[in-house]
Amino acid sequence: MQLTKRDLQVLRDLALSHVLSRDQLLALGYFSTVTRVNTRLRELMGVGLVKRLETPFFTQSLYMASASATEVIGERIAPLLTSRSGSPRFLQHALSVTNARISLLGKGASAWRFEQQLRATFAVGGKELEVRPDGLAVIPNKGLLVVEVDLGHVNPAKFAEKLGAYDAFIATGECERAWGESTFRLLTLTTGSLRAKHLTRSLPSGSTLIHDVLTFDQFGVQAASNWS
Repeated sequence: MQLTKRDLQVLRDLALSHVLSRDQLLALGYFSTVTRVNTRLRELMGVGLVKRLETPFFTQSLYMASASATEVIGERIAPLLTSRSGSPRFLQHALSVTNARISLLGKGASAWRFEQQLRATFAVGGKELEVRPDGLAVIPNKGLLVVEVDLGHVNPAKFAEKLGAYDAFIATGECERAWGESTFRLLTLTTGSLRAKHLTRSLPSGSTLIHDVLTFDQFGVQAASNWS
């Protein structure tokens, strides 16, 4: 089977996104019709590069890049395929992040960077900190928009630690060194208004971080909620 440029892009996206649904592949512009996406995915599964997840927790079949795809997607991305979870919580989060990505691209974002491309560790006062956003959208004339997708599973204290790390990431100049910009806005998308209020209060006192917390409904994003 001769792989096309689009095939390689799809495989790379499957690896970086963890999992994608058929409709997400359509929305991302890889295919123009349901027939075409179904046909090509079936062919890629036939040669062992894509695997389908049958899950009772979602109404559509879900797709991942298989371990065999390591030979064609590049050395930097290939390690991502070795340890992937198929738990409902993992799948729900990954699909919701992609829905946020699709929405932001539709609203004018010029590019998207994945979690694996953004993760950074740095030291402050002898303590090692990490930033690990779910994604980042590049907004023309407005800079970087970091995205966190919250499904209500993270303890508020842990979320506050995450915000503190983001604040230090900017203050120490590590943001510019790692991402090429001195600052960014943070958008957290969450499940409901009460949860949004709790997360808004998590910002450390004196923080200069610009943090917007919205529900999925407020932002016009569908959370992957077809779970029983």
